[in-house]
Amino acid sequence: TGWHTAAINVGGSFILGGVTGAPLISSTSTKTTVGPAFGLTPRSKLMFGVGFCGSFTTFSTYSVDVVNWLVQGNTAKAVAYVMANNVGGVAAAAAGLVLVKKLFGA
Repeated sequence: TGWHTAAINVGGSFILGGVTGAPLISSTSTKTTVGPAFGLTPRSKLMFGVGFCGSFTTFSTYSVDVVNWLVQGNTAKAVAYVMANNVGGVAAAAAGLVLVKKLFGA
């Protein structure tokens, strides 16, 4: 456990940011005036966001890692891990959202 969990959580945050930034389309949209429609239906956003990203990332493992390191007296490691997960996760989510909005003009 440990740093690989942080990497998974940050990666999942990036993916969730992208899902959030994806254009919303109706389930009956098949094309636009320019070509095929790109986007996600509300149901798809829920499935990818809650279903995939929720099962891919793991807050419970992250929490237990922090508690274990604190109990072992590894306070600096625990604080660095919290920062990597929280700051890294927020930054990754923002990057994913901005990237998808720039790529697809959402």
